[in-house]
Amino acid sequence: MSTNSGNVATGNGATAAESNGGSIVDSIPALPPTDPETFELRILDPKRMRVFRVAGVPRLTLRDDRSWIKVSVARAFPLSDPDHYLGFLDGDGKDIGLLHDPGLLDPESRQVVDDELEKRYFVPVVERVLSVKEEFGTIYWSVETDRGQKDIIVRNLRDNLQELAASRVIITDVDGNRFEFPDVSKLDGKSQGVILRAL
Repeated sequence: MSTNSGNVATGNGATAAESNGGSIVDSIPALPPTDPETFELRILDPKRMRVFRVAGVPRLTLRDDRSWIKVSVARAFPLSDPDHYLGFLDGDGKDIGLLHDPGLLDPESRQVVDDELEKRYFVPVVERVLSVKEEFGTIYWSVETDRGQKDIIVRNLRDNLQELAASRVIITDVDGNRFEFPDVSKLDGKSQGVILRAL
């Protein structure tokens, strides 16, 4: 089987159709042009899959097929349908295949998959802004989140802010960590002003 270098699941962002309120069918991303004789999209059968860890590293075995000694898991539609359509990628980041319903996996495999998704999509929710400061295009936040107090540094806020709804946003800091602001309208005036300028 040839793999698709375009990746079925990108993992961190919503597709364009998702953002515009399209259906799941409408939001399936178009695949890049490929040679039909060399390209194959593998739909994974949960009854033939086993996902497990060796020395902490997630592995995947497809019964009567093959094994991968290192895999990662990403949601194809992380916002509109986070519980279905999981893409499995090998150690080089190339597609292995797409799993429609992870709920059909055996309990051990499901636990490993859930743990990997939790790590990949860990997003603390900001409950209160303690302070915010702007210096030369860089924003310094001190916030309280549902996981404790955090200091966040964001450069080029406009490029690192994702609007999920009218007042719900996610920002990405300089280390690639994401933080959710569930309701911008409830922030203090200065914090609102910083975010609204980037929308």
